[in-house]
Amino acid sequence: MAALTPGDPGWESLPAPQDVVFDSQEVESFLGEVTHEFMRSIDGHQRGIGWAATFHSRGDVHLDAHPIAHTIAAGSEVARAADREQCSFEDGPVLEAMRSGDFVHLADTARDRRWPGYASAAAGHGVRSLLSMPIAATAASSAAINLYASTPHAFTSEDILRTRAYALEVGRALRVVLRVAERAEASAELAVAQSSMVLMDLAVGALMADYGLSREVALQYLRTVAKHNNQGLRDAALNIVAAARRDPVTPVRDDAGFPGLIAVQSQALKRGP
Repeated sequence: MAALTPGDPGWESLPAPQDVVFDSQEVESFLGEVTHEFMRSIDGHQRGIGWAATFHSRGDVHLDAHPIAHTIAAGSEVARAADREQCSFEDGPVLEAMRSGDFVHLADTARDRRWPGYASAAAGHGVRSLLSMPIAATAASSAAINLYASTPHAFTSEDILRTRAYALEVGRALRVVLRVAERAEASAELAVAQSSMVLMDLAVGALMADYGLSREVALQYLRTVAKHNNQGLRDAALNIVAAARRDPVTPVRDDAGFPGLIAVQSQALKRGP
């Protein structure tokens, strides 16, 4: 059965899911699990077919000009090496697949003329045919699965259709996996932010109680001492709270000025627990 080409009946370009960030440990683990099952379904190991997934970050650079791509997962070290070789070129099958949203099929690397430099390098890694299939894309990044075969004309139209179905399923599932990961990360960041706010409130309260400052002046002092000690606000607040708890001081007047307050705080910190 002859292999399909982009534009043939039954082929449609992949849709571009939104708000997906591919370059994460969660994605690598997920791709490893689902692709292992897919490779079993096409007898990949018995047929000498390996796989690797490529991630591309556009950033401020368009795919047409000096793309930045790298391997995020692979089924073997041989496939990883072949994929890294492909990523080292400024253009090639995987970048074309991500750029166009269509699969790219090299039936015989020894005869391919579209990317002669890459085809020669691929043959050097024992790759005689390959299939690049886009998984999903956003405005900032995209990813594709690459199948590398040790024999020419290894991929049939059935392989291409199965790979496309796999890519569509992975694209949908990735959105769920990444949404969960992003929510977990956002929750962790929120917890850190909330703890920092609580710490700053405690520090301001300690300054108001120990030095008789107004809330506005205490906040300004916290910023000043952080800058004076080349610290972040959270670290400065932590030091103030720690000093206040272990060694309460006699309140001083507002007109002592920030230098005087900093000196008093410094002495409290030096005394230690």
